[in-house]
Amino acid sequence: MANTMRIAILGETETETAAQVVDALTTAGARVVAEVAEADIVLSISTPLLTLKTAREAVDELAAGAVYVDASGATPATARALAEIFSHVLFADAAFATGESLALALSGSGAARAAELLEPFAAVEVISGQASARVVLRSMFDNAMAAVLVDTLWAAESLGQANWMHNEILHEFDTNTASAAQSLLADTSVNFKRRQIDMQDVVELLSESGYESTMLAPIQFTHGRIMHSKKIPYAKG
Repeated sequence: MANTMRIAILGETETETAAQVVDALTTAGARVVAEVAEADIVLSISTPLLTLKTAREAVDELAAGAVYVDASGATPATARALAEIFSHVLFADAAFATGESLALALSGSGAARAAELLEPFAAVEVISGQASARVVLRSMFDNAMAAVLVDTLWAAESLGQANWMHNEILHEFDTNTASAAQSLLADTSVNFKRRQIDMQDVVELLSESGYESTMLAPIQFTHGRIMHSKKIPYAKG
């Protein structure tokens, strides 16, 4: 056990993400320790409001050669503040993905050292830029998807079609694939004018039901950007 990588988890240790990370690491042979000073890796899974507070409390406790890894999904301003706090020690910004196995992207001054320590326990990628941007982008996608689902169900409810629409949504998620997502990108890039017309039909329908959509305006704004030559990444892939 002397050479086992030791990791301390700070922040929201009771969350599903933390539980998955701890389970993946310990299953692979890492050892969780209670004290920051005992750890080779100090992993912070904190809320944005507590990210800097957690960092300031831990920085002076780090052992020599240890790496502080922040996986809170920091904004650019917070990331800069973290880099300043850890300017004299090893620091890495991280984005985790949990599934059948643990994977993470790392950036920052301590990314290479963190990767060296974590590679026996997880799939590790050292990237340029800000790794936590991936956490924020994933949050954007998840929240946007949820908002569209909610808005659609509210619209369906206003038309007496909530039960049917709910079943349609579940069926769509059951049957969709990666190629279906790629097709949506490609079709939107080519047929945005038809999609604009489709949305006008939705506007007319909902005006009769009295429901004020929360998502129609952003969708129409997106179509407008495409119309004015804003390219969709990977739409032709």
